[in-house]
Amino acid sequence: MVLFPKRKQLVYLVVLGFVVMILVQLALLSNAYKGKEKDFNDRLFYVVRIFEDHLLRDTLSRDRQANDSTALRFVQTDLQKQVDSVFRKNDIPPSFVYAVGKFRTGTRRLGADTNLIWSSAPQYNEGLKATKLRIANFASGGDNTYFMKIFLPEKPTYLLRSLLPLIIILLLTVLALFACFLGLSAIIQKQARLAELKNDFINNMTHELKTPLFTISIASKMLAEQALTKENPKYASYVSSIQQETGRLTKLVDKVLQASSLEKKQLALDMKSVDLHEAIHAAVKSLELIRTTQQAVLKLSLQAAHHQIYADETHIESVMFSLLDNAFKYSNGPADILISTRNENGNIVLTIADKGIGLDAANRQLVFERFFRAHTGDLHEVKGYGIGLSYVKSVIEAHNGSVRVESKLSEGSQFILTLPCYPDGG
Repeated sequence: MVLFPKRKQLVYLVVLGFVVMILVQLALLSNAYKGKEKDFNDRLFYVVRIFEDHLLRDTLSRDRQANDSTALRFVQTDLQKQVDSVFRKNDIPPSFVYAVGKFRTGTRRLGADTNLIWSSAPQYNEGLKATKLRIANFASGGDNTYFMKIFLPEKPTYLLRSLLPLIIILLLTVLALFACFLGLSAIIQKQARLAELKNDFINNMTHELKTPLFTISIASKMLAEQALTKENPKYASYVSSIQQETGRLTKLVDKVLQASSLEKKQLALDMKSVDLHEAIHAAVKSLELIRTTQQAVLKLSLQAAHHQIYADETHIESVMFSLLDNAFKYSNGPADILISTRNENGNIVLTIADKGIGLDAANRQLVFERFFRAHTGDLHEVKGYGIGLSYVKSVIEAHNGSVRVESKLSEGSQFILTLPCYPDGG
C-alpha cells in the first residue's frame, strides 16, 4: 500500500514521536536509578563509617599480635555478624559478600586494598577488589594491617525493585502510546485505501464518461449542421443547449482528471517562462461576458515589477479563471473584485479580493478540500462541484507556491497566491 505524501509524513512524525517518547522514558528511568543509587551509596557509606567509629569495639582491634588466621576467624565469627546486624537495622539488604585483606602497616600504595587473603564468595572477587566499601584497620599484627571489604551483588536488583512503581507507570505509558500508534496507523492505512479506491473510481468514471461525451458532442455538431435545425429555431435552441451542456460537462470531467493527477503527482507540466500579468488579462478577457451581464466591477492593480514565473501556462490561466469565476459566483448582487500583484522576497504575490458572501472560520479550513462545498448562508445555492479551489491549490503547490484564504462571513474573501519569480524574467 502506497501512502500519499502527507500521510507518509504523519506516519514518520508519529514514529519519531514514539521513539522520542521511549528515549525520554528511558532517560527518566536512568536518572531515577542514578538518584536512587547515589542515595543508597551515601547511606551505605555513612552506616559503615558510623560502624567503624562506634560499633567496632572488639579487643582484637587493639591486639597488635593478630595474624592471618586470627584476623580471618574474627571476621567469620564476629565482625560479619555485626555488619549483618547493622545493615538490617538500617534497612540495607543483608545479602552481601565480604573478603579479608591485608597490607603493610604504614603503606597506602595504589592497589594495596586489592590484596585479598580470603573471600566468602570467590566468584565476586572482581567486585570485591573494585568496591570502595570496607572496614579498615579492624586488626593488625607485626607489619600487617587487616581490613574487611564488602560487596553487594544484589544492589542493582534491590534498586530496581525500589523503582518498580515508576517502571510499571513508564511501561503502561509506553504500551498506551504503542496502542495509540497501532490504532492511528490502522486509521491512516484505512484512509489511504479509501482514498486510493476513491481516486480509482473517479478516474474510471471520468474516463468512461469521456467516450459518450465525445459521441454526444459529435452528434450535436452534426445536428447543428442539418437543414432542419437551421430552419427551425426551436430545434436550434435544443441543439445549442446540448452543445453547451456537453462542453461544460467535458470541462468538468477534464478538471476532475487533472485534480486527481495532481494529487498523485502524475500530471505532466509544460513548464516555461510565463507572464503572470498576461495570464491575468487572459482570464479577465474570458470572463468579460459574465462581468458585463452582472454589471460587475473588476479592478486591476498589477504593481509587481517582476511578473515572470516558471509555470505551465494553461494551468496557471485555469487557476486565474477558477478564482475569478468563484468571485463572480459568490457575490450578493453585482460582483466587486480587485486583482492586485506585488513582489515580496523574490516571489510574486497575487491577491484576488471580492466583497461577496464570504466564509466562516469552519469553512475556511476546508475550502481547499476536493469536493467540499460550504453550506453557510447562500453558498449551497450556487451551482458547482467543489473541485475548483482544490484544483487551484494542487496546481499552485505543483509550482512550488502557496495559496491561502482570508475571509469573513458577509464581508468577502481574499485569495492570496504566492509563486516564485522566474529569475530570468522581468
